[in-house]
This record gives sequence, C-alpha cells and structure tokens, in this order.
Amino acid sequence: MINFRKKFSIWSTSETLNHQRWLNLLVLFAFLPVVMVFNSCHSQSGQVTMDSQKLVLSVSNPSVATGFRIEEGKDKKILSIFHPWDSLAAPQIFYLVPDTSNAPLPADVQAIHIPVKRIVCLSASHLSFLDALGQIDKLAGVNNAGYVVSKNFQNLVESGQIKEIGLGDRFKLEQLIGLDPDVVMVSPQPGQSWEPLINAGLTVIPNGDYLESHPLGRAEWIKCLGVLFGCEEKAIAVFDSIKNEYNSLKKLTEGINNRPLVLSGNQYGGFWTLPGGQSYEARFLADAGARFFYPENTMRGSFTLDFETVFAKGFDADFWRILVYNKDEYTYDKLLEEDVRYAGFKAFKERKVFICNTFSAPLYQKGLLEPQIILADYINIFHPGLIPGHQNVYYQLLQ
Repeated sequence: MINFRKKFSIWSTSETLNHQRWLNLLVLFAFLPVVMVFNSCHSQSGQVTMDSQKLVLSVSNPSVATGFRIEEGKDKKILSIFHPWDSLAAPQIFYLVPDTSNAPLPADVQAIHIPVKRIVCLSASHLSFLDALGQIDKLAGVNNAGYVVSKNFQNLVESGQIKEIGLGDRFKLEQLIGLDPDVVMVSPQPGQSWEPLINAGLTVIPNGDYLESHPLGRAEWIKCLGVLFGCEEKAIAVFDSIKNEYNSLKKLTEGINNRPLVLSGNQYGGFWTLPGGQSYEARFLADAGARFFYPENTMRGSFTLDFETVFAKGFDADFWRILVYNKDEYTYDKLLEEDVRYAGFKAFKERKVFICNTFSAPLYQKGLLEPQIILADYINIFHPGLIPGHQNVYYQLLQ
C-alpha cells in the first residue's frame, strides 16, 4: 500500500516529481494487490474491509469547484484533494470515518473521524466557512487573527477561546500541537512545505479555494467543510443559495455590448501583481459585463509584470481595480504619492479607480462566501442603474 501521508501529503514546487518517476508510479499502481478506492479487496483473514465497498459520488461532490472530490460508501466517505499545479501528481486522499464506525481501515491511510471537533485554520479566509456552518466554536487556533474584521471574533481571541498561533506562513509549532486539533487546514502556496506539522502527527488538509477559476468554485469549498463537520445539508443549502443569486445577477449583463476594459492591481517593490487570465477575478469581471485587460494570460493565480509592460497594455483601461489596506481614507492623492506615473492612466484621469480597503471591508473573511455581493458591486460600478437600490459593500469608487 502506498503511504499517501509520507509521499503525497502537501505539495510544493520543490517536491514536484518528473514525468519518468510518475510513469513508474503509475505502473506500480496498476499492479498493486489493493487499490485504495476503486477495486474491491479482502484482508488475509477473509474479512471484508472498507476498501471493498463500491463508491459513488457524494451529494456534496462539487459541481463547479475542481480542486476536490467527495465519494462515499457504506461506512465512509473519501475526500480527494487534487494538486493545484501538477495534473500528473497523485491526489491527497482522506478516509472520513464516522466516530461510531468499527469497520477496519486499510493500512497506511489518512483517516479522519467525523464530525471534526477541533480545527486549526492557517488562513483567515477559511473562517467564513465555519461561521456560515455554525461551527466557529470548533475553531481552536488561527493565523493572522489581527486581520479579521470582526469584533466578535476578536473577543474570542482576547478571551483565549481561540488561539493565535502565528503570522503569515510562520506558526508556533509547539503551541499548535498543544491545541490537539483533529485537522489543520492550510492554503497551499508554491514552494511551501508543511512537513513540520505532518512529522508532528497532525492531519493537514490543503484548501486551494483561491486557485479556483470561478468565484462559485471558491464558495463551493464549503461542501468540503460541511462533510468534515457533519453538516452536509446545510453546506449544500448555503452554496445553492449563493449560486442561484450569482447566476441571476450574471444574466443581467449577458446582453450588454458596452463592456469596459478593466486594469487590476498596482505596483509594489518594482513589480505589478495582477490576477491571472483564468483566475476567479477575471471571471468576476466577465460576469459583471466587463473585460479583463490581459485575457491571454492562462494562470489561475496571480502573476507579475514590470510597470512599463502594464502601462503599455493598460494605460487606456476604462476602470482600474485596486486592493488596499489602509487605516485612513484612501484618496487619489495618496495613490499618486505611491507612484506619480499612475497619473498617466486613463482610469486615473477620469476618476474611475475603484478600491476595496481590506482594513475595513471583510473581503478575506466574508467575500469568499459572498461572490454574489462582490458581483453586484462590480455591476453597480461598471453599469450604474442595472441593480436599482444596491449599496456597494466591498468595492467603492475612489473619491
């Protein structure tokens, strides 16, 4: 039996295997006496194990998201998390076993007893899933607690009910281990390794929602959390409501011919960071009746260019979208202080820069599960009057 925990636990670019190695592994899988999910098997004693059960797609299996799959049998569910950057890489597989089950497990599998009772989230964006499912009391620890725009949450941190176990990609390992979580949910990044957590015996689940190419795909990761916490029906209901409202708004722009060109991002440290042409941000713009200024890019995440390249291609963009984190009011003068060359952009000259100030707007905590509201904000900016009465929540035209 291949030890998925050792070999395929958390992905990083330094761990990507070459094609020949994977061909060898594929041959190995083809002749294994026990194949983890799809083939039936018996133990040496003749006892039927969990692997012998026929699996079917779960009702929680995603319809839009592509980063995970959920299957189920009589005594378990199988959660498969796919590698976000390498289609040849084996998925990470978790056996989700009810606490009440006594069925024997195959050797060397990652088993999680459900419902999960304690979780640590190393990305604050995943808190929105817990909150929507009514499972915030299961949160034992989190990274970057200070960035969460929620007084109630901050009170839980200050009272010690929720522990802040680090900042950024740094965490206090001993403190995290002491929290004794059932699972640790992480946001996978290229080149990042979570081996210290795995070697400490913790179960690490990578959540690549931010790499989904559709805003609804990001939101659909709530189904993954729903399975873990034993509230599948609620997760499905939450997602279906989001999807229906999003698609209704999208229909408002389908017949629009005047689609403004939109520039995204800004310069920092000599480079301009932009969302990829296949990213969920690019999809937001398309669904809102606009055009992304770099559609030929094929990345799902972000990419960087130098200022000159961005200016040559985007100087005449109709609108300019920027994320800021600023305690004070953000203005055109403040934007110009960052780089006087910004004044050359058409969107700057015509006062069509729009921002989300994440210091006050909970984009990273709630926006993940409110794509319909973000879409409405975009539509209201690009096509005023199309949604009568809408008050923007996340994005505002710069004053």
